[in-house]
Amino acid sequence: MKYFVFSIDDGTIYDEKVLQILNKFKFKATFNLNSGLGDYVWYKDGKEVRRFVLKDVKDLYKGHEVASHSLTHPHLTETPDKYVYLEAYEDICNLEEIFQRKVTTFAFPFHDYDERCVNIIKRIKNINLIRLSVFDDTFQLPSDPYHVKMTTSRIHDALERIEDFQRDDNAQLFVCVFHSYDVEFDDEYDKLEKLCNILKKDKNIKVIPMREIRDLIK
Repeated sequence: MKYFVFSIDDGTIYDEKVLQILNKFKFKATFNLNSGLGDYVWYKDGKEVRRFVLKDVKDLYKGHEVASHSLTHPHLTETPDKYVYLEAYEDICNLEEIFQRKVTTFAFPFHDYDERCVNIIKRIKNINLIRLSVFDDTFQLPSDPYHVKMTTSRIHDALERIEDFQRDDNAQLFVCVFHSYDVEFDDEYDKLEKLCNILKKDKNIKVIPMREIRDLIK
């Protein structure tokens, strides 16, 4: 069996449309959220990106994994040890209170990480899996659950790689990371649905949330 993960960052208003597609196919994804940026707005290529106030949409993510993406989405590699810990710990506490469930996965914000940060974050109670913000194109399981890498970071990239994943008899894991706002701004909802159709039809691929990767490594 091969395993495919949807890992979706930032908790923006466009998660709702992505969730409609994922729920249609009964796929469980992982949503990496920042509890300290409720209703925060920024602009990408002149287009507004707005985050959810998480306490107002807690039912939206029902059935999916909620993971920490840090409290305020800083560059953790430029952050002192104490605040690396607090960025993760406080976000985890907030998410557990909002969603009334354990948070066991952490995903690094931005495209940077270092072992200092990994070692700090993995000391936090209940965190047993960390998604790094670097790529691995081998389709192999990581050697440990604190170094899970991305396969792709856009839906069109995932579509380009999925046939390679299907053909590779030794392939084990595909981690598809993206932002819902990129799906919106690039008008890739049809591509997301096409990808889901491919996954649904392939009986050798199982779609899982990030947290289940730990059991595969064991």
